[in-house]
Amino acid sequence: MTSRAQLSQERSRQRREALLNAALDLFVEGGSRAVTHRAVAAAAGLPAATTTYYFATIDELLREALTHHIDGWLATMEGLADVDVTGLVALITEDSSVRFAGNVFDQRPPTTATRELAVILGAARDPELREAAVTALTTATDVLVGVLNRGGIEDAEGLAEDMVAVVAGVALRRSAAVNTEAEEAANVVRALRHLIVGHLTGAEAGTQMLAAHREQVLSGRSAASP
Repeated sequence: MTSRAQLSQERSRQRREALLNAALDLFVEGGSRAVTHRAVAAAAGLPAATTTYYFATIDELLREALTHHIDGWLATMEGLADVDVTGLVALITEDSSVRFAGNVFDQRPPTTATRELAVILGAARDPELREAAVTALTTATDVLVGVLNRGGIEDAEGLAEDMVAVVAGVALRRSAAVNTEAEEAANVVRALRHLIVGHLTGAEAGTQMLAAHREQVLSGRSAASP
């Protein structure tokens, strides 16, 4: 049987969680200036004095809200470390890859992308939270390295960093609604496929191809000159 003390602790946990979520929502919508004691309490549906009961300052509340979200994001990333790569390797054709990306976008709409970008950028601007932002990004890279290695792609550290950068860029574009979701799914697949092909081709072969292209361009200019 649940005791009164346990019920009280659970209510306290729920209130604290509501305050953290409300602070994060306000931060994403209006930046740090939008996060005030009164605004957070109102957004959480709690009395105005509740925030000061749980958090001494608004900075403490905001930092914990950002850290709380990053911790949850890290848990999600770490959960992907054991993903079955068989299905991912099967996504070798562009059409099936675009469908896969589209399904991911359906599960993580642009509002989610906006939220995560705001949290990472907000943490990166705060000296006390910058390490948490770095940890979030490096963890995503490390998880991706493991997935790529299990998919037969070796020496994938640089490739994983490039892929994380592409995904972050696409998240920014989705937040701004530059293209439709279907177009962005095709864009991210094209970019990631180019990165993987370039990695598998090798730096030396890539350098030779670029050198040959440069010579072709220069010879074309020479032929066109009077």
